[in-house]
Amino acid sequence: MAVAENRERRDTPNPERPLRWPEVVQGGIAGLAIVLLVAVALIAYHGGGMAASQDAALPNVIIIIVADALRVDRLSCYGYTTNRTPHIDTLARDGVRYRHAHAPSSWTKPSVATILTSLYPSTHRAICFDDILPDEVLTLPEILSAYDYHTVGFVNNINLFPDLNFQQGYGKYYVLGADESSQNIGERKYYQEAELVNRHVLPWLENEHAKPGDTRFFMYIHYMDPHRPYFEHPYNGNVAGYNEPGDDPAPAEAPALSALYDGEVSYLDTHLGDVLAALKRLGLYDEALIVFTADHGEEFYEHQGWFHGKTLYEEVTAVPLIVKYPGNVRAGTVDEGLARSLDIAPTILDVSGIEPPAAMRGVSLRLPPDSPARAQLVFAEVFCMAGAMSVRTPRYKLIEVIDGDLRGRTPTQLYDLEIDPGETTNLAATRPDIVARLRADMGRTLNLAERAAVGGQKADLDAAFKERLRQLGY
Repeated sequence: MAVAENRERRDTPNPERPLRWPEVVQGGIAGLAIVLLVAVALIAYHGGGMAASQDAALPNVIIIIVADALRVDRLSCYGYTTNRTPHIDTLARDGVRYRHAHAPSSWTKPSVATILTSLYPSTHRAICFDDILPDEVLTLPEILSAYDYHTVGFVNNINLFPDLNFQQGYGKYYVLGADESSQNIGERKYYQEAELVNRHVLPWLENEHAKPGDTRFFMYIHYMDPHRPYFEHPYNGNVAGYNEPGDDPAPAEAPALSALYDGEVSYLDTHLGDVLAALKRLGLYDEALIVFTADHGEEFYEHQGWFHGKTLYEEVTAVPLIVKYPGNVRAGTVDEGLARSLDIAPTILDVSGIEPPAAMRGVSLRLPPDSPARAQLVFAEVFCMAGAMSVRTPRYKLIEVIDGDLRGRTPTQLYDLEIDPGETTNLAATRPDIVARLRADMGRTLNLAERAAVGGQKADLDAAFKERLRQLGY
């Protein structure tokens, strides 16, 4: 295990600046009107005056938990019946479950960079294997550090290691290398399983948070379960899904791989329960702000392909998102509006009473689903293992394949998710009007992202680092 110490950043927000509500729009009477509408909606939605909605006590504990490659449709709180996830279900009962949450890409690096910055991948530029998270972007832990939060990260995916500059803003950054894992096979080094990750997380909670002045903290935990390869639990050496890149399983293997994946989800749920139990035992849970989500999902041959990073279908872009607010405000409710990984950082800052930077593109998910400031569409992109963009509304989804569909599909794909949630019937040829409208939305969003783009930075990755990536399927 390695621990990275972070450097100060000169352009972090000024904690002495008066706190304001996030700017929803700029300019003129129309902008003021929308701001007033949003304020009124917030008052109604939170059942009281503005002061009550902000809560008297700002959160001392903020935790983001990311489960790598976790499909939303494999959690029982989202309706899955084949498998049970009781601890995640409990978190959902104590918080708000966002039914329609989506990642900005279909693999880890661009998606986590968006969670931490509230920038589109085309803006933060961490979009391919040797891209780093640029120094120029401002991350959520950097902002919280400026407001006296102790910041700590536990990362278990090589795409987030300091080699790629993801340690920005963390006072301590624990790099959980695969060498300690019991799940490696021969010379292959995959990742540390959740139980081993907790051997670092739980002692930190028990020991570090109790130090005088250290109770105000932000924690990021990245679990690799259920990312491939898929292990049987209790671990017995049975593993699948570790194929070499380009050497995909046969279609007939989908049920067996899916069952192993479900077992990984149950395993993760068990060890996530240990973290939640520790927070409760330490008296931190009730007033904590806890965000549980995934960076992307996983394919099991629904669209004649496997794993992730190559397409933008719902099985890889739809993600779970559960937010347990301080005091369990709105406990057990379901938000039916569109939600994005892009919105996570602004939501955390909103709850913490901190004005988000103007560069952030997301909005607070404390706004009601029908607020004019909430997302009306979701944009996603992937430009590394494949090239594609997508945009979806509550009903329709348009996918544009940029570099030629690796699976021989039509480059322009339109789906009516209301009647075809599995994206099986391409309506592009019969609904050119909807294609044109969504294509215009896609163009505007991409233009917005690219106009704000920072200068990309590359890492000089050594052979060992590249081999670790290859063993994870990249």
